[in-house]
Amino acid sequence: EILTLLSGEQATRSNVQVNAQTAQGLPAVYCAVNTIADAVSNLPIHVYKKDAKGEKERQRTHIVERLMNISPNGYQTAFDFKVALLRSVLLTGNGYAEIIYDNAGRVQKLIPLHPNEVSVKKLANHRIGYQVTANGKPRPLQQEEILHIRVNSDDGVIGKSPITVCREALGLELAAQTHGAEFFANGTRPFGALKTENGLKDNQYKNLKESLESFAQPGKRFKPLILEGGLEWQPIQISNEDAEWIESRKFGIADIARMFKVSPIFIMDYSNSTYSNFSEASKAFLQQTLKPWLTNIELALLMKLIPERNQTIVTIEFETKDMLRTTARERFEIYDIAI
Repeated sequence: EILTLLSGEQATRSNVQVNAQTAQGLPAVYCAVNTIADAVSNLPIHVYKKDAKGEKERQRTHIVERLMNISPNGYQTAFDFKVALLRSVLLTGNGYAEIIYDNAGRVQKLIPLHPNEVSVKKLANHRIGYQVTANGKPRPLQQEEILHIRVNSDDGVIGKSPITVCREALGLELAAQTHGAEFFANGTRPFGALKTENGLKDNQYKNLKESLESFAQPGKRFKPLILEGGLEWQPIQISNEDAEWIESRKFGIADIARMFKVSPIFIMDYSNSTYSNFSEASKAFLQQTLKPWLTNIELALLMKLIPERNQTIVTIEFETKDMLRTTARERFEIYDIAI
């Protein structure tokens, strides 16, 4: 209880603890987080420099190109690093990496930091101070030494994840999931009943009991049931309460999709898909879901990894052309219109 209070976690109105770990127990949350993190991490990041005419030229040998496309630290691939950073932001609202400089003040490495290891404070001189505590040893870092990606920030300093903002909705969904698990684990409601107008003799009852018990064995559950003595099978229909529970589970998936601003089809819910093809869906995913994330990361990288004197002539951009690639049929239709 003390640790819960210190971490800021409290039970929701549904009496369920909601945090980054418990929320991932919901498949829709797990899928939404990984879908966004994987999609962003799959995109190459390029550095461009503007000339006097405003034309951009890619800087292929720039250190940021190597850090963000090959390896940021010597023990992680760039993909692993970006996935870990994005998952941290999506689940906790904040993602951190320590920036390692060489003796000349040039960026050399990026070391990921767990958000539980980092505390952030806005200083009186309008700067941000960081304290990293690893193995029980705290050490202060200046804002130039930390790459900090945040989302849903109210004060511009600390971010808040969708899990924190929508914790009551997730608590309800977790409670519904627990209810379903307990129902199937401990429930005693039968799915049907046998009825007859005649009483069963002892030997008939014994034979029936043995026959029904045999159906509980693997591989025999769907064999035909032979009834005798005037017995009739009467199925028991699902109750209104159970039907509402099933519908609430479907609504929960849509709610989680809204939390992360993704279409339900990207968390593998195709029940109400309205996209005519995948390329159209990908364009919507890029513009509505990924674009804010890409802009957030691009500006953070520019601010922290590029010297201030060069920030007006250097840009850092994700390459998204593969996500905008059309199908062959669409290209031919465009050619017909152009002709």
